[in-house]
Amino acid sequence: MTTATCEDRPVTIQGAKPRPRRILFVKERLAWPRSSGHDVHAFHSMKALADAGHSVALSTLDRPTDAALDGLTLAARFSFAERTPSVPAEGAIPVQLTKWQEKFRSYWGIDREKIRWVAAAANAFHADGVVVVGLNVLPYLGGVTGRLRIWYAADEWVWHHLSQWKWTHVGSWKELKPALVKGLYERAYASLLDRVWFVSDQDARAYRWVTGRRNSDVVPNGVDAEYFAPGDEIPIPNSCTFWGRLDFGPNVQAIEWFIGKVWPRVRARVPDARLDIFGFHPTAAVERLAGRDGISLTPNVSDLRPEVRARMVAVFPFVSGGGIKNKILEAAAMGIPVLATPRVTAGLAGDPPVVTAESPGDFAKELIQLWQEAPRRTRLGQAARDWVTANHTWSAAARAALAGFESATRMPA
Repeated sequence: MTTATCEDRPVTIQGAKPRPRRILFVKERLAWPRSSGHDVHAFHSMKALADAGHSVALSTLDRPTDAALDGLTLAARFSFAERTPSVPAEGAIPVQLTKWQEKFRSYWGIDREKIRWVAAAANAFHADGVVVVGLNVLPYLGGVTGRLRIWYAADEWVWHHLSQWKWTHVGSWKELKPALVKGLYERAYASLLDRVWFVSDQDARAYRWVTGRRNSDVVPNGVDAEYFAPGDEIPIPNSCTFWGRLDFGPNVQAIEWFIGKVWPRVRARVPDARLDIFGFHPTAAVERLAGRDGISLTPNVSDLRPEVRARMVAVFPFVSGGGIKNKILEAAAMGIPVLATPRVTAGLAGDPPVVTAESPGDFAKELIQLWQEAPRRTRLGQAARDWVTANHTWSAAARAALAGFESATRMPA
């Protein structure tokens, strides 16, 4: 099979069921707990594709823990640390990179031995396609030939930085440099990619603007609705919660906006109001916000579910960032009422039953009303679970990904 590049609009249709494929996923590390979106995307996409009858293999630099692989059926697993498969000698697998691709290979610190190893793993697995997951992973495709080369970007990285830039806030101007670097990076490697997977139309449009290419597919996030299910916890009165990676720019900005502009209004009217923040790797800026005015911070919790289900409302006050936030889908699956800014609903399928507010005053007002209206919270929680299980499943995401795969190969399904 020769590598083909398909310049179509983003693929979202499901179409006929494709024939079984052999797909190698490449991720530098598959972490546990799954604290990043890329760990969530990689695991559940592999599981959904394997459950659909496709042969899925995984290549990582280090050997993943048993917990990270639990529930995943792999046809093969390769590890650079274990030298499986063995790394071909220099010249046995050529690494073909342009001048600018080579600059970014050096920028990310990816040596050629690892690039040759990925190609060897693809050859050993007889892969139809190779999917690299993450940001700095595109150089790993430099030795892959004769197979579809796919980047699971999820969010569009230039848009990720530009969304955090505000010309009136000098501190946000630091986002312009990484936006420029990543834009040049995407353009340098665009010719090497047959497909690019994004979680929303907005991200796919941003990629087309950056690179001028239209070989992107919309693969919306899903949620494991069996794992993230309602529980029997009794919510704490006048409580709300936020969770996620606490070293991630849009998450930090959301917390700062909520605590700085919304929370004082809430506490003025509800003195015993409490905000409980859970997540991974909190920055010093986030840590400084907790410990006063009913705000608590609990980092690196192994299981968030019982903690967040014991709060009345999940608040997601995002003021920057793109893509689809996994935490929105998780909250909905657990039947927790969601209050968010309008940008959170961008990219979501169907009609999400999310209460939205944009100004600090409206956000505070809506939160207090939700605390006061128990029947409304119950209705919203049930409607949220019904919505997410109907519109955001990993099996549907896998079908969207395979539709783009088949479009690129130009083979009959």
